[in-house]
Amino acid sequence: MNLLKLNKIVVTLIIISLLSFVGPRASSAEDLPAPQLVTDAWMLIIGFEADPEALKAILPPGLEPNPSNLVVMNMYTVPEASQTSGFGAYTLTYLTVQLKDQDSYIMGSSTGEPGRYFAFYFNSSELMKDFTKKVGIPAEEGMTKQTKENGKLTSVLEVGGKPFIVATADVGDELQAPAGGHLNYFGLKKTEMNGKEMTQIMKYPIPFLVRTVKTENATVDFTDNVPKDHPLNRIKPKKVAWASYMKGSFVYPQSVVLKEWESTGKK
Repeated sequence: MNLLKLNKIVVTLIIISLLSFVGPRASSAEDLPAPQLVTDAWMLIIGFEADPEALKAILPPGLEPNPSNLVVMNMYTVPEASQTSGFGAYTLTYLTVQLKDQDSYIMGSSTGEPGRYFAFYFNSSELMKDFTKKVGIPAEEGMTKQTKENGKLTSVLEVGGKPFIVATADVGDELQAPAGGHLNYFGLKKTEMNGKEMTQIMKYPIPFLVRTVKTENATVDFTDNVPKDHPLNRIKPKKVAWASYMKGSFVYPQSVVLKEWESTGKK
C-alpha cells in the first residue's frame, strides 16, 4: 500500500470518528435510551418563596409541599452537542415545587436536599421535549438565553419569542470545591393499561456533580408578557431565598413509578 493511499484512509477514519462525536445519532425520542448524560452545563438555580395554596394545588395526591413553600427554578444552556450523550444542544428553564418527606442524598451532608416536582419545563429541543414527555415531565416550547458581563449574569426565558422570566445575579469566576449527590425529581404521567387510563407519579433519581461560584443579589421577574390566565402566574416569586450559579454534570435517569391509580375507564 502506497503512502498516499494510506494517508487517505487515515483521514477518512478521522472524519468518520469526528462525525460520530459531533451530534446525537438518534432521530427520535424512541431511539434514545435512558440514562442520558449532560456535562459542564452552566446553571443559574434560584429558590424563591411562592403562595403555599398555589403549590398545594399543583401537586398530585401523595405529594405535599415542603414547609419552606419554595419553588426551585433552574435556567441553563447546553450550547454544544458534545456536552450530551444523545440529546444534542439545548436550552432549558424549569420550575419545581420543593416537596415534604422526599429528601435526597447529598455527599458529605447529614441532611438531604428536598425532592422537587416538575411544575413547568420549557425546553428548546424537540428531541428532548419528546423524550421527557414520555416519562411524565410537562415539557413545552421555550428558549433560554444567558449573558454575563462585568460579573452580572442575566438569564431570560423566552416563550413565543417574548421574555417570560428574567433573572439576574452578581456572580464570580472562581470555582468552589466539587459537591455532588442525588436529587429526587418527580412528575405526573398518564398511560393506558388493560383498557384503563392510569395516572402515575414518576420519580427520577438524578445523580449530579457541580462546582459553584460566588452568587449574590439574585432577582427574579415574571414579566408582563406572561398572559394573565397563564398558570405560571400562580407561583410568582414573593421573595428570593437563595441562588447559586454553577457548572455541573448530571444524568437524565430511567424513571420509576412511585404511585399509580386508575383515573378513568377507556372510552
